[in-house]
Amino acid sequence: MFNKKKTSLPFSLISPDTEITGNIHCDGEIQIDGKVVGDLNVTQLIIGDSGIVEGNITAKQVQVRGQVQGGIRADSVTLEPSARVTGDIEHDTLTIQAGAHIQGQLNHRVEPSNVTPLDKASEV
Repeated sequence: MFNKKKTSLPFSLISPDTEITGNIHCDGEIQIDGKVVGDLNVTQLIIGDSGIVEGNITAKQVQVRGQVQGGIRADSVTLEPSARVTGDIEHDTLTIQAGAHIQGQLNHRVEPSNVTPLDKASEV
């Protein structure tokens, strides 16, 4: 009888004809099809085919189809075939599809509580 609204993260779009200079903070999802020169601190980020980010990215989830010139620090990073990343990527989960280009270091974050030392693992 009553419709229950599904709670979802707010969505923002930076269109292909838009260029933003400055840092962006977004607690929801943002898709960049234009150009951003500055650092991003977001929950979910999609960089579209025509999207360009010149700055560092901190997020929970990042999907890259366009270009990033800067570091990426995220729980989950997906690089699509058209992705071009120049910078280091620090991640928990990383997916790289064939064709993606990366120039930088890949650093897997390790949670010390999830690691069992080898000497203790052999005792089990």
